[in-house]
Amino acid sequence: MTTTTTHVTDLYPTRGATEVATPRQDPVVWGSPDTPGPIPAADLQALDRDGFLAVDQLIGPDEVGAYRRELERLTTDPAVRADERSIVEPKSKEIRSVFEVHKISEVFAKLVRDERVVGRARQILGSDVYVHQSRINVKPGFGASGFYWHSDFETWHAEDGLPN
Repeated sequence: MTTTTTHVTDLYPTRGATEVATPRQDPVVWGSPDTPGPIPAADLQALDRDGFLAVDQLIGPDEVGAYRRELERLTTDPAVRADERSIVEPKSKEIRSVFEVHKISEVFAKLVRDERVVGRARQILGSDVYVHQSRINVKPGFGASGFYWHSDFETWHAEDGLPN
């Protein structure tokens, strides 16, 4: 029997001994700037240039209230607390994060399927989309144990294998 080993070079190595800035190897906007969608062409160009896009009031205040109520329900539900997808603060015993929230909560499942969100993601990526990981953080941004409240491509790439 012959075994073949394939070595794949990680274009975005992370968590090394020293901190380094890695130039972006891939586009931000994968779709064509001419593809019709909810994001105006000028905003797509700004996203491609700047790496971020702010959308004013994508979700209305009434919806934010509903999501806050659902968050409160999730963080006080004993079944959610006992679920392996929940991370509990060691000292306070408060829930700090709930992973796969789109699988636990129909309210958040609807949000990740909402065309206002999905339509923009499809337009940016130029293809259909899926949820690689979802998480709600309810811990303070600084001062709690474990990690600072921050997630980005680097975190998901290093910890969950999110492809570029």
